[in-house]
Amino acid sequence: MKHIFAGIASLVALIVYAMTMAPTVSFWDCGEFVACANTLGIPHPPGTPFFVFFARAVIVLLPFVEEIAKRVNYISVVSSAATVYVTALFAWELLATVLKTDALAERISSKVRTIVLATAALVAGFLLTFSDTFWFNAVEAEVYGVAMFILMLISYMGLLWFNKKDEPSSDKILIFICYIAFLGVGAHLYTMLTVPAVFVLLLVAEPKKIVERIPIWITGTLLCSVIYMVSAFIEISLACLVVLAILTAIKPFTPNVNKAIRLSLAFAFFALVGYSTHLYIPIRSELNPIIDENDPEINIRDDQGNLQLGNLFKSENWESFNNFVERKQYGSESMLSRAFYRRSQLAHQVLSFPSMSYGGYQMAQYLPYKVGGVNYANGVYTFDASENEPLERFGIKFPTQMSFMGDQVLPQLLIFILFNGLIVMVCAFVWKRNKNLGIYMSVLYALCSLGLLFYINFADGTRMEQREHDYWVSIMTRNVQDLNSRGAAIPMVPDPNDLIDLRQDIERTKIRIEVLRQRNTPAPKIAELEKKLSSLQNSTAWQAWQKIENGFAQVGARAPFPDAVHMEVRERDYFYTPAFIFMSLILGIGAGILVLTCATGAYAAFASPVAAVLVLVSFLVPCISNYKEHDRSGLWVPWDYAYNLLNSCRPNAILFTNGDNDTFPLWFAQEVAGIRKDVRVVNLSLGNTDWYIKQMLDNEPILKLSYDKKTIDSDMVLDNSSASNPNHQVSTWVKNAERLMPQLKARIDQMEGQELSAADSAKLLQFKVHYQVWDAFVDWANRTRSSMMLTQHKLVIDLALQNMDKPIEISTTVGTSNFMGLEKYMVQEGLVYNFVKGDLEPKRNAFDAAYTASLIDSVYKFRGLGDGTAFINSETERLLSSYVSLYLQISFDVRDQISALRQEHPFTKEKKATVDSLALQATKYLELGIRQFPKEWRCYWAAAFVFEAAGMKQEALNVLSKGIAAIPDYEEGGKARLAMSLQQISAMPDEPLQVEEPLPETDSTVETSDSTPTVAMAQ
Repeated sequence: MKHIFAGIASLVALIVYAMTMAPTVSFWDCGEFVACANTLGIPHPPGTPFFVFFARAVIVLLPFVEEIAKRVNYISVVSSAATVYVTALFAWELLATVLKTDALAERISSKVRTIVLATAALVAGFLLTFSDTFWFNAVEAEVYGVAMFILMLISYMGLLWFNKKDEPSSDKILIFICYIAFLGVGAHLYTMLTVPAVFVLLLVAEPKKIVERIPIWITGTLLCSVIYMVSAFIEISLACLVVLAILTAIKPFTPNVNKAIRLSLAFAFFALVGYSTHLYIPIRSELNPIIDENDPEINIRDDQGNLQLGNLFKSENWESFNNFVERKQYGSESMLSRAFYRRSQLAHQVLSFPSMSYGGYQMAQYLPYKVGGVNYANGVYTFDASENEPLERFGIKFPTQMSFMGDQVLPQLLIFILFNGLIVMVCAFVWKRNKNLGIYMSVLYALCSLGLLFYINFADGTRMEQREHDYWVSIMTRNVQDLNSRGAAIPMVPDPNDLIDLRQDIERTKIRIEVLRQRNTPAPKIAELEKKLSSLQNSTAWQAWQKIENGFAQVGARAPFPDAVHMEVRERDYFYTPAFIFMSLILGIGAGILVLTCATGAYAAFASPVAAVLVLVSFLVPCISNYKEHDRSGLWVPWDYAYNLLNSCRPNAILFTNGDNDTFPLWFAQEVAGIRKDVRVVNLSLGNTDWYIKQMLDNEPILKLSYDKKTIDSDMVLDNSSASNPNHQVSTWVKNAERLMPQLKARIDQMEGQELSAADSAKLLQFKVHYQVWDAFVDWANRTRSSMMLTQHKLVIDLALQNMDKPIEISTTVGTSNFMGLEKYMVQEGLVYNFVKGDLEPKRNAFDAAYTASLIDSVYKFRGLGDGTAFINSETERLLSSYVSLYLQISFDVRDQISALRQEHPFTKEKKATVDSLALQATKYLELGIRQFPKEWRCYWAAAFVFEAAGMKQEALNVLSKGIAAIPDYEEGGKARLAMSLQQISAMPDEPLQVEEPLPETDSTVETSDSTPTVAMAQ
């Protein structure tokens, strides 16, 4: 029976996930994983080798599924449904084991017992199926489906071992657990997460064997070095294997200890077999695939390229591989050591706060009360309505947690206690009846919740990194000593984290006071806040900081306020996926216990109805809460965005991108869909690494650099060991630019205006381009006042200088601070800025409206945008604001043309017709934006002012009224802006544009106006 009910839950999950699965690539890591699977590449550290070649096998085995990304998506669908199956089975099996020794269970029939266990299995399965985080990962090409299946299989096998521990074959279960745990490391390290819980079960289940199992404890601890010392794991496990093989051969101890040694030998052997998927990483990297992140090959060749197996025993040849598996690209500090310095306020990590909080995500798993967001600017976060869109179900709007709780700890704590109190009660029930399983279940949940919360240590933007904290305190202490020697009388150096908190409290209190004044709040309430503000400003730490600022000002300097580490850049709930799985499991068991209590009490007749209600609620509530946001069956937006961005580029262009979402979908488009492989994508974040730059010299399309592989290390890449190199100083580059620019200008002036050969023309163009790059760089240096040249800064300049035959283009997603001043000579064309080579006339803010319009009309794809077939979340919507920007800029260009025509006299019928045509054509693009993003206020605003400029007052009023009705209430700023515009335009005279008669023709040439609109029609 248990397999039937687990199968029902799993089948529901399989159907739901297949229905809501993304049809193609998704944002974030999905594009990278699909591209690597298709090309057998190396994804970001630590590489996920098992997932990559498993995904490759699926791609090969499912040729009848046309879309390759969809084939990989099915891995998540099937593995996630399998996880639901194991979870439901686990709930049944654990509760059944507990009931074997429960006196209550003896009072119920086998039928009622089946109802109790079925309730536990179905509730656990349905809660997991429709839970927010698990569902999100189940419908895209991610590693979490496979990893969570292995994690739950390990946990379930631990229970299976417990029930069969007295059978001779029980050791085989432990060996299998060891194998799949280390095999799963090739998908995600999370598969090791519940292994310690299995060890705890071994300890408590058979305490008399603790001493004789010492070899197992030692071996297990050493093999777990894959978590805490991964670069040494191979050596440690091989050493274990050799030592244990010798001990197995000589049998030096008692029979029971020797048996434990043999079992430990099996653990070491199968751990290595499971981990052996990581051999893929150096072997494949040696073959230089097109995606080869970190280049983690093991150097086993000499300078002539001959194979030298002896190099395997030289530690320096393993450096790249070890750095890769240790994730050194993301920082050299150990995650474990970092965990002992908290990077966030404790309440923000444990309770509710955007992008990171365990308690907030816990509440959001099954209910429509999502966490929400904050507006973070200038070191201060506020709970703006625009960041907290409520979920609407059946006409009811459910506010976000940030909307109705904000930073209030008490309500957050009460909700946290409610959820986790239920979990503790279930664990306590199990513990009273079976202490071993109660401990096992509690340790599983604690490891995956509190353990992960402690280990991952997310940042909330209110704390400095420890090294930066210590550095700031050290520098400021010396500065204060110097200032005090000048008589500043600064009493102390405040803790920088305290200063960050004080600034947050002071600024938010000021904002609240201002809001209350605008609302005409009674004076006593305002006075109460003013008293609080005064208390904050007069605190010891803030007064000390004020004196520090004054002391710096007296010597003509500005005191450096401590900079907190950035707030998490995206939702991090997926890190807590294991905890939410076990939460569903435990709540399912709790539901079964509730039915059991009914069946054995005064309400026995209600046991079946209660079971039905619990199952129905566990199905409907999370399904209704989460279905809309998790239905990605029509989500083609990432595919189309990559297509549109690549097709904005000129042939053979170098395209600079910035992060994951403007890079990984492009890798997919090029390496899987075969779109625009002539474009070389250069990610500026990766552009700070040596391996990435070196690959530009080898991988097609090959780029030119003034550096070779040796000088890339010595002169280009900035790291701690080379910070003193003058080539990393902005001043060195400025001096070089100031030396070259006069020479270049002289050569340009000398050659310009003369009749030149093709070779000389190319030379002149080169001189001009070099002048443009250095001129732009000097502007950038003067504007930013940067002192250090980051590696990516040098890369942008060098690629622009050395690749005369390739257009230089920068995605609109890249911040202008990374343009190195080149925006001075760039024109926006669609989704990219194009460097206009050879034109020394500055082009700041230039926009090619006609070319962009032609891209929108005949090239770009917008599947699923605005037609209701795909849900667009806030993160994706922010990325797609690039589209809105295009529509707005076209309208601004048209408005300028209309204004220019209106200034011409006489304003003839022909000109009036041109104005009308321009206005209608521009508003077609804005209407496209309104259809795609109906909640975006700027399109309504821009359309109104195009109509107003064209003398179409009523049309302007209509579109503003439409916008005010469409913009949701939480977009307070946008709605207010539209209302203000409506008021302004309403007050304008209601007069159409006055047509003037043309002047009588004379003998002189009469200037005529071209009535052909310059903006292409929208389709």
